[in-house]
Formats: sequence, structure tokens, C-alpha cells
Amino acid sequence: MKKNRFNLLAKLLISYILVLLFPVIVILFYYYPNSTEVVKQKEMDWNAHVTAQFMNSMDIFTRYVYNLPSELVNNQEIKLYLAGDDDYQRIVIANEMRKYNATDAFIDNTFLYVKSIGFLFAKTGSAYSIHDFESPGVGYYYENWPHKAMFEELNNLTSSTVRPAENVIVSGNNRTRMLTFLSPLPLGGLNSPGTVLIMVKEETIIRLMKSVSEAFTGDFFIFDPKGNRLVASNETSYSHSSEFKDMVSGLGEHRSGSGIYQINGKSFIVSHEVSDKNGWKYVTLMAVSETLQDIRLIQRNTVVLFILILLLEVIVIYVSIRKNYHPIKGLVHFAKNLFTVREPSTMNEIDTIWYALDQLSSANSRLDESVKSTLPVIRDNLLFELICDRYPTWDAFQKEADPYGVCFNYSHITVVVLSCETKEGGIEAVAEYCRMEENRLPEGLQGYFFNSIYNQEIVFVGSHNTIFQLKAYLCVLQQELLERTGLRTLIGIGTPGQSPEGAHLSYLQAIRAAEHLRVRNQYSVLVFDEIEVQQTSAVSYFAEQLQSLELFILKNDVPSVESVMERIIAYIGHDGTPPHMVRAVYLNTVIVIFNGLQRFRQSDQSLLQLTSVSYLHRYTIEQMIDIMRESCCKLCDLIRSSQPTSRTASQNDILAFIEGNGMYPEFSLQLIADHFSMSISGFSYHFKKTMGQNFKEYIDQLRIQKSIVLLRRSDETLELIAQQVGYSNTSSFIRSFKKVVGITPGQYRDSNK
Repeated sequence: MKKNRFNLLAKLLISYILVLLFPVIVILFYYYPNSTEVVKQKEMDWNAHVTAQFMNSMDIFTRYVYNLPSELVNNQEIKLYLAGDDDYQRIVIANEMRKYNATDAFIDNTFLYVKSIGFLFAKTGSAYSIHDFESPGVGYYYENWPHKAMFEELNNLTSSTVRPAENVIVSGNNRTRMLTFLSPLPLGGLNSPGTVLIMVKEETIIRLMKSVSEAFTGDFFIFDPKGNRLVASNETSYSHSSEFKDMVSGLGEHRSGSGIYQINGKSFIVSHEVSDKNGWKYVTLMAVSETLQDIRLIQRNTVVLFILILLLEVIVIYVSIRKNYHPIKGLVHFAKNLFTVREPSTMNEIDTIWYALDQLSSANSRLDESVKSTLPVIRDNLLFELICDRYPTWDAFQKEADPYGVCFNYSHITVVVLSCETKEGGIEAVAEYCRMEENRLPEGLQGYFFNSIYNQEIVFVGSHNTIFQLKAYLCVLQQELLERTGLRTLIGIGTPGQSPEGAHLSYLQAIRAAEHLRVRNQYSVLVFDEIEVQQTSAVSYFAEQLQSLELFILKNDVPSVESVMERIIAYIGHDGTPPHMVRAVYLNTVIVIFNGLQRFRQSDQSLLQLTSVSYLHRYTIEQMIDIMRESCCKLCDLIRSSQPTSRTASQNDILAFIEGNGMYPEFSLQLIADHFSMSISGFSYHFKKTMGQNFKEYIDQLRIQKSIVLLRRSDETLELIAQQVGYSNTSSFIRSFKKVVGITPGQYRDSNK
């Protein structure tokens, strides 16, 4: 007996241990070899995401930096050619520069350097002489950029450039590191009258990187297209090694990517992105040892815990078996006493156990069905089905609603929609307060609040008598919600109904009233009957515009596409356009634009993201207009880029042709476009992209510059001067001169005698 007992004990103990060990061993053999690689891959994906986000943030903030020179050139009040002869113009320039003091979050300071007078005008309205930058104290003193070399470079600058982050002593002898952008005015022009200096603190860029991901603990670098380092988050020892430089230069083969590299015998996870805007290369590095430190600690702790659990399980199993060494016999005896075996003479112990388990499963299924049948229907579902017209009569509704205490005591049913423009989680506070409000509704009103199918809406189904002022009560509720939760709500009210169909109609009207408030960006309470609908020929007008837009897209006519889009935008922005028409116009217009975009980029991920964002439910008119403009600009850029361009229309070729022909009266945009075998629209876009301003403004400024020289050095008539600089008649010359300089040629000649 003892031998049989021991054998059974041993067999059961071994079988239980094997059952426990087998899945654990399989998991460990899979987990340990692969966990490290999985963590590395996840970290590379995360670093690549952080790098891309940082690059996108920098592209957004530097967009203003690259656009500012063009804005200064187009500012009609800033007349750089007159600054040396007119003290009043200096005051005007200083005051105009204050208008660009709106980017303190990213740009530290902006200077407009006027060569003719040797003054620098800051965006704060201050003016500095070139001597203020010669030594620390007054202006900005660059420690590694000698004063003489600095202004030689500013005077001879012909293209935009960026100086790497370097030490600069600002006013008050405070030392900081600055990234400096330099751009001539006009961009690409010869003998430019001025230069723009835009200064950005290195610590601002570092804070921007940390704001993208506070969890990122590695190092990041920014390099210009030539491979020069512009910004670094930390001064590390490996960043000056040849291996690091070779690694960075090798990253230029691909625009983006991640990998593991060896630098000075240490492994790093390296991610890089190259910007489409300015060609800057963004590189992030994180030591592999820091990445794997947590997973290795977890692995060691897992082994220890596994050993402890295994020992504990062995002890528990052994004690359990010792206490009841024949559990199968006990289970069979229990099953025979609990259930009536169908054929006890032919069933062995195992069959008996299977029969008992089958009976237990059947009993469990019957119990589940019984429990499910007694679960109450959620009150909110009942109310939502009511306003969705799921019940044909009140009797059908009351039959299901009575067991759950849902009833309406008054004859009129009105549905109200409360919409909150809030972040995730904020609507719960409003919903909680509204449910509390159910218990203290005023006399004459009885109803229920519940969450809508939209995350930012709450629906109120109210029953009231004919004299109850529902709008006045909801105005008070709106104010209380603002005071209690700090959230502003817009409330749409339907018209009262007396049947389930009337409740459904009231719900649809309440949604439309709330949509009217949301589109018009008004936080108030609006009854559907108060919406003013103007009778216009809006549908026919919009249909004509939409047909024109489709036609011009097919013809690749960019100016016409932009013109029609502006007319559609003006239409939906008009106060007389009904809100339901605004959304219909918006949706149909973006469909036409996206169809046009799909012709050029069938599998563009950014196009898919823009499409998904454009069809979100909740947008104001301003947001709809921004999406329409952005998608239209993208389509126009793709149309322009698809048109053939000249292989020889470089900046030098354009300047050479203008220098030889620009002063002839017959010189025109058509002439130079034909010379380079390009269409007028294609060359106009290419010229602005290459030279930094449009063709007419550039030619007018060039001709006026030459006319200024002739007015000073000769006594020729205005008619002869106009012919020499390319104007067919004197009146055109006078108008262009006054537009650029601010005074007529005769007044200019008299003031310079």
C-alpha cells in the first residue's frame, strides 16, 4: 500500500511540475532571445518619430524666418533707397520694424541692416550704428565673428545663409549662444540695399526639442546642407571624433531612417531626417546601453521570480498531494453522489468525470442565460432609441421603460443638445453635473440627461407643460455649467412634439440648431425656430463655381483654380450663407480638390492623413477655410511641379538675360518665358521661387534703380530717361517710380539738386 501510494505521489508530483514547466520554458526560450531585439526596434521607431516631430516643429517655426525678407521687400512704407537722404524715412523704418515684433517665442531679435547709412533697425523699434556692434555693451557682439569681417559679409551678401550657434554678448554684457540667419534684400538681387539678420537662441531650439518628447534622454544635432553643425543639445566627446563625422556624412544617402552605429567602441541608436524646406539634417543619438538597462533588469528579476514561484509551487503541490493522495477517487465519488449516471455499470472513473463536467457546463450555460435575461436595459439606450424614432407609439415605449422608472408626465416632449468644445475627459464633468441637475429640475419640467453618440455632446429629453419657459431655464443651466466646470457650452433646442416621431423631429432640429451655433462660433442658447433662413440662389451659384473648379483643375490652370477657390471661400464666409449649406459646400469642394490631388499622388501618406482630418465632424468656418486653402495650395504646387521646366533657367541664366534685355521697352514676361521654352504661368512660378519675388516687382525695382542713377547724374528729360530704362511712355514710368520710391521722378530730382 505504501509503495503504491508513493508511486502515485511521485507520478502526480512529476506530472504537475512538467505541466507547469513546459509553457514557462517555452515562453522563456522565446522571450529572452527576442526581447532585446524587440526593445531595440521599438526604440529606433520611437527615436525616428521624435526626430520627425522635431523636424516638423522646426520647419513650422523657421517658415516665418524665411518669409520675413519678402515681407520687408513688399512693405511699401520701407524705402531703403531713400533712407540715406531722408531722416524721416529712418523713423518710418524703425516704426515699421515694430510691426514684426510678434515672434518672441522663437526669434530673439531681428535687425534690418541698411547699407547706405550704416544703421541696423531692430524689431523693437531701436536703431543701432555699426559701431555699436564693435564691442560688448550696446549692440550684439559676436566673439568669433570679427566686426570688420561681419560687415564685409553683410555688405557683399547675395544669398541666404545661416551661421552656426555661437557665443554672442547682448546688451548688458550677457553672454548667450545664437543661431543667426542672414538674407539680402531683395533675395537674389544684385547690389541689395540691405540685409536682414534674424537671431534665434540655441536654448530656444533645445527647449523646443524637449517639448516634443520629455522622455527623450539622448543627444540631437542639426546640420546644414553642407554638413556644417548648426545646433547641438550637448557638447559630447564623441561628436568631435572622425567616426561620428563619417557616420553623419553617410546619413545623407537617405532622407530619413534609423539604425545602430558604433562610435568610439560604443553602440548608439541613430535616427535622422532631412527637411524638404531648407535641406537641414536632424540627427538624434541614444546609447544602446541606456535603452537596454531597464529590460535587462526586468530579465534578471524575472529569472529570480520564476525560481521562487517554481519552489513555492513544488511545495504546494507536494503538500496537497500528501494530504489527499488519491484525488481522482474523491472526485469520482463526488460526481456519483451529485449526478445520476446514465450507465453506471459501463462508465469508468474518467468517463464519470467527463459526464460530471458536461453536466456542470450545461448548468453553467443555463445560469448565464438566466442572468442575461434579468439584466436591465440601460436607461440611456432606451432614451436614445426614443429620439431615433425606434418606437412607433408611446405604449410601445412605456412597455419597455416602466420597469426602469422612465416616464414622461407632461404632454410636450422637447429634445435639447448640449455641445462642449473641450479636450478628452472634460465632457465627463459636464455630464456628471447634468445628472445631478435631474434631481432638482424646476416645477413644470421633467426629463433626463444622457451622453450622445458624439463624444462632446449631451442630450436632454424633457417633458414640460405649455407655459414652461425652457429656453430661460437652459440659459441659467449654461451659466451654471460655466461656473462649475469652467467649460463653455452651446445649446440647441428643438420644437416640442407629442409623439415618438415628434421627439425624433425635435432631436434633428436640436442638432441643426447646435450646428448653427458651432459653425457661427457662438456660445449661446438657440431654438430651431429662431434660425433665419434667407432665400438665395446659392445652389445654382455654387454648382457653377464647382463645375468651373473641376474644369480648371483638369486644364492645370493654376491662377483660375486659385481665383475660383477664393470665390467659394468668400461665399461660405458670408453671414447670409446657412450653416447646412456651409458644410455641404465645404465637403463638395474638398472632394473635388482631393480628386485632383489623387491624380498626382495616388499613394501619398500625407494626402491620406489630410483626407482623414478634413472629414472630421466638428469644424468652424475658419477651420474649414484653412483646410480648403491648404489643400488647394498643395494641389496648385503639384500642378506647377508637373509642368515642364527649362533645364537652363538657373538664377545666373535669368540674371544674364535680364541684364542684356531688361531695359528694352519690348522686354516682357512672355519674352523671357519663350527664351527658356516655358509657359508664362510656369516661368512666373519658377522666377518667384528662384529670385524670391515676382517678375514685375523685380523688373520695376531694377529699372527704377537705374533711373535713380540717371536722375542724379544727368539733366535728360523724363521722357528720355523712361525710354532708357524700358518704359514705353512717361506716365507708366512716373507711376512705377512713385510706387517704388514714394515720390515722383521730378520731385526726386529737385530734392537731390
